[in-house]
Amino acid sequence: MEILLLEDLAPDARQWLEERHHVDYQPQLAHDAGALRGQLYKTEALVVPPHVKVNSQLLDFAPRLAVIGRLHDDGENIDFHACQRRRIRVVQATNAAVRANAEFQLGALLSLLRPGLMRDTVPRPGREINDSVIALFGMGPAAHLLATMLVSLGARVVGYDPAVHRTAELWQRLGVQPLALPEMLEVADAVAVQMIYASRYKGMIGERVLAACKPGQLWTSISHPDLFQWPALADALRTGRMGACVMDSDDARLQEPGALLRGVPHLHLTPRLAPSTEEAKLRGSWYVADRIHETLQLTESQRGMLDSAPMPPPQYA
Repeated sequence: MEILLLEDLAPDARQWLEERHHVDYQPQLAHDAGALRGQLYKTEALVVPPHVKVNSQLLDFAPRLAVIGRLHDDGENIDFHACQRRRIRVVQATNAAVRANAEFQLGALLSLLRPGLMRDTVPRPGREINDSVIALFGMGPAAHLLATMLVSLGARVVGYDPAVHRTAELWQRLGVQPLALPEMLEVADAVAVQMIYASRYKGMIGERVLAACKPGQLWTSISHPDLFQWPALADALRTGRMGACVMDSDDARLQEPGALLRGVPHLHLTPRLAPSTEEAKLRGSWYVADRIHETLQLTESQRGMLDSAPMPPPQYA
């Protein structure tokens, strides 16, 4: 079977696949659309990084493709409907980086609460996380683990997620007090954002939402930057309504010359560091490798009966 890797797997997972299939690692094709199309005619499994767009036009050059693998926790680069029409399985290691994301958020909160650890922060006394009020904006899998960490450190944890009802058993199980969004922002000393992004949430955090912020509030976000209205975020930081913000994203628009958020005081942009750990890559690589092998072992008719395969969430709480 022909497996084309545009993004490498962990060494042991890649070796395991190479013992069972022909594996070709060609990362340069991720930046050369013409050469990639020329290679796809014989490819049966493809592992793609986030910046490679998988759409109908690309799939037209891949008549034998049976499965696409993703090591990352969002699939915005993949046209799932086009894959479904062609009976191509999409395998995503969506939860491989849950612990990595939670630990990044905790580290960012601790750094923001101690301003001497961050460049370009307003001089002020540091805060201890014990007895601080920490808000969880979005209750995806990373928030579950982050909540248990914060509670064990003595923080009062409050939360909001438009997709989770305030009576859901989840809140009590995690030790998180559910609040309406304005109430949460009025009481929180710091806010950790890990909302699972969808187009309906674009610009959700805008001027009206940020007007409810406790003065000097600290924010850290690993969500899609389009969750924010960028002018409103810049204004909140410049006026001090928001004390500082860490935004972890590899969105190229954030770094373009003249980008709205470049140079905004007290905004710390990091290039998608949250999921980048050896352990997360190892978990994701083995999941993707195993599901690719599973798919390629089946007949064409059997493959058509498989659902796409997001990685099941870990049970931390």
